[in-house]
Amino acid sequence: MRAYALAILLFAAACAPAPPTTPPEYEDPPAVATEGLRTITVVEEIPMSVPRLRAFQEKNLLTDFFEPTDTIAAPDELEILRGTWPTPGAVRRVKLTDGHYVIERILENRPELFTYQIWVFTNAAGRGVEQIIGEQRFIATGPNSTRFEWDYKIKPKSAVTGFFVDRQLPEIEAFLQSGMSGFAAAATEAAGG
Repeated sequence: MRAYALAILLFAAACAPAPPTTPPEYEDPPAVATEGLRTITVVEEIPMSVPRLRAFQEKNLLTDFFEPTDTIAAPDELEILRGTWPTPGAVRRVKLTDGHYVIERILENRPELFTYQIWVFTNAAGRGVEQIIGEQRFIATGPNSTRFEWDYKIKPKSAVTGFFVDRQLPEIEAFLQSGMSGFAAAATEAAGG
């Protein structure tokens, strides 16, 4: 009986849900997770001062640089649902290229730190992920250079779904790195380097 239940669980996890016919509405986010997180970190050194890089980031959204993978769609459209982006508390709905959506909100936005939470997923991630906490740190490494560190902290819904999340970590890291690398290349070109 256990093998049968496990086979059903594996089959359900493998089946991707169809995109919704209407976008998801705002729902209250869970408390920001601090435990049980799977963390991925990507880093780039960019030849711009922190203030100049943050100004560049305001005009050149990181979401524009993602390359989709076999199972992760890139962001396509952004819609502000609450507040003014990028102030803390602002909420936006992100439509993905496969027709699915996520909803995210800004937790903190300071010159050296930008954090956000994603908690609504209409795609397969919604079956196993409770929330994602993104943390971007901007560390001056010289008068015209910044170390851009981006943590992606994934909170599975349970130990069982954590197993599936763990199997996806390499693909998630490749997706994040594609966005970070594209952004860093554009920033480096804009800096004249």
